[in-house]
Amino acid sequence: MLTLRKIGTLFITSLLFTGIGSLQEASAQLPVAPPISEIKTNPLKIGHGSVFAGPETSPPFPEGIVADRNRIYVAGPAAFGNNGGRPSEVRVFHRITGKLLAVIPIQGERLSEIHGVAGLTVDSQHRVYVVSNQLGIVRLSPHGHAYKQEIYSPVLPEVACNPALPPSLPCSLPNEIAFGPDGYLYWSDSFQNTIFRVPPGGGVAEPWFHSDRLAGSASAPFPVGPNGIKVNPDKTEMYIAVTTSNTAPGGTIYKLPFVAAPKEQDLKIVHQYQQGEMPDGIAFGKSGKLYVALQFPSGISIINPDGTEGARLTGPSNSPIAYDAPADFAFDERGSVLVTNHALFSGNRASFAVLRIFVDDRGVEVDVPHLP
Repeated sequence: MLTLRKIGTLFITSLLFTGIGSLQEASAQLPVAPPISEIKTNPLKIGHGSVFAGPETSPPFPEGIVADRNRIYVAGPAAFGNNGGRPSEVRVFHRITGKLLAVIPIQGERLSEIHGVAGLTVDSQHRVYVVSNQLGIVRLSPHGHAYKQEIYSPVLPEVACNPALPPSLPCSLPNEIAFGPDGYLYWSDSFQNTIFRVPPGGGVAEPWFHSDRLAGSASAPFPVGPNGIKVNPDKTEMYIAVTTSNTAPGGTIYKLPFVAAPKEQDLKIVHQYQQGEMPDGIAFGKSGKLYVALQFPSGISIINPDGTEGARLTGPSNSPIAYDAPADFAFDERGSVLVTNHALFSGNRASFAVLRIFVDDRGVEVDVPHLP
């Protein structure tokens, strides 16, 4: 989940991309999961993959994804560059068929500068929220066949700049968002080592929890700290994926209780990854398992409720497109997760996709209070 306001020459030369032409409604027929009746008679194996949205319809460098009713929303590009002078987008797909239904260009970006979008979430009134590195959090409200756009929260305040960051990097890297049961919208900042929160109804974000234990590795090429965030199934804790750790060889999954002002001693390790393993987005299943997108090595890690890793999915099997730095999840409610193939490091356009992976699980929804 990576968007920046400014970056150094090293990152521009290695990761800058040129834009992709505008897309009309998809005409390609992509593989879809078989109907439930077929699954019952011919069970799929855990990790079986298919393409939900391929390069023809996926946004470039897709990252944020969220499901709402019969729709799947996907945000992109989440990468370094100006997207060829075109605006960032949220694309809307049918939850079952994967058909591209709409493309929502983000309004108000300075298109000649670096711009992109990252995390996505949705409220109980079916309004979609997307993180823009230039604008903050943009709320998209369905209005007939279009979407009204408004700023729900401006860009994050710079209150905890990390002195260990290279001077080529900015103070703040706004990343993932997730509603809590209290109606606050929680927001991770991967460079300020902070989880912010936005009051119900919107406004300026305030720091909720800051810790140097969330800091990204100072020796990593890209020191991303707190990244994916999600509420646990009983809605008592916030889980945080730290992509690179300054205190451990690999990334870390932490948890925090939902209290007004959590303290340092409240931060607990759920799972510690090994050298070079980099968790990104996370999602809970109704089984209580935590699904973790691994940027590296590319795949899906499934964490049991006791914090042990129950499975590591690679490949995926049967999919014509392989995992390429997967970023985030949504559930199709038919036993599979939909995972965005971010492809940030390779920049391979043939990898830009949303993959459907059978895990025999359903998603967990947060009951967001009615918001202004």
